Amino acid sequence: MLTIFDRIISGDLPASFVHQDSHCVSFMDINPISSGHVLVVPRLSVATLDALPPEICAHLWRTAQRIGAAQRIGLGSAAQHLLINDGKAASQSVPHVHIHVVPRYRGDTLRTLGRMLWHVTTLTLPRPERIIPRQRLDAQAAAIATALQGT
Repeated sequence: MLTIFDRIISGDLPASFVHQDSHCVSFMDINPISSGHVLVVPRLSVATLDALPPEICAHLWRTAQRIGAAQRIGLGSAAQHLLINDGKAASQSVPHVHIHVVPRYRGDTLRTLGRMLWHVTTLTLPRPERIIPRQRLDAQAAAIATALQGT
């Protein structure tokens, strides 16, 4: 069964791409924890990190590191959280490995940490979705992609 990420990678669903190469794609999270939240996703469809070949896993982390640096340059973030929910018991919502690169901004502590807590814990009440308009996601993706070229 195809995951939503497989459908994005194949072009069946729209996404605001930041980066694409032969091993992975990076695109804006449609329900972000903070402004500029990017997902780094391997093209290989596997559910957990241990199923990824080591060279692809290493490439994924290097890409996430570069995107974090590009978020600081392109969006003015102060820092990043690199998050991965590795398996269903870890609240992984899509059974396809992905790294969240969540930018942090000065003064965002309560709002961002609250949203992050909802993301990494399994709660009985779902967090309300905050779907961002495609135009804003595209603009954020372009700013990060431009900065990524310089990293």
